[in-house]
Amino acid sequence: MRPERNLVWLARIARVFTAPFVRYDIRGGRCATELSVGVIAVNHRSMFDVVAGLVCLHHFGHHPRLLIERKYVEGKWTAPFARAIGAIPVDRVKGGGTSVEAALSALRNGIPIVVLPEGKLHHDLHDPRSVGPTRTGVSRLAVGAQVPVVAAALGGTADVMPPHARLPRLNPFRRKHVICNVADEPIWLIGDDHRANTDRVMADVQRLLILPSET
Repeated sequence: MRPERNLVWLARIARVFTAPFVRYDIRGGRCATELSVGVIAVNHRSMFDVVAGLVCLHHFGHHPRLLIERKYVEGKWTAPFARAIGAIPVDRVKGGGTSVEAALSALRNGIPIVVLPEGKLHHDLHDPRSVGPTRTGVSRLAVGAQVPVVAAALGGTADVMPPHARLPRLNPFRRKHVICNVADEPIWLIGDDHRANTDRVMADVQRLLILPSET
């Protein structure tokens, strides 16, 4: 079964399984129906981001490939899932040359890519709207493949599965609220100032971030 088809079924299963415990609030995304390929940039606060992202993007009819750290692609428990969804492994220690080429190839073949520019989980209790240090891969991919970037923000995923937690907190009597807010307009990046381009994307991600406590 192709990764895209696997993603469709995984998204449906994830939505049904988590519905008693999580209320998904999906907003924005006016440009999503107009774009068939691009780089989707999302903040990273929890391992539950993967589940929430699947559900959110399925809502818009998109099933992109995900860049995932190699240890998860090759891990005993996570490898079957990562391979089923066509995840592209990233070598954070050795550098991302191979993964960038694989992602560029996917984009040029019309396959959208999800990028977590922060790379690592970032959840600051003292500044919950902050984002962490970023890598510039989102700019390198968008400029290299000449495709747009669509910024998106996930809020509330850390309430479902806090950083470093092994299992999510699924309590039907205390249903969590997860907000996925997708930009209405894409960002077209140009030039080789990848740091400035990435900062521009993350500023849009931060602007889109809505915390459950703010609703």
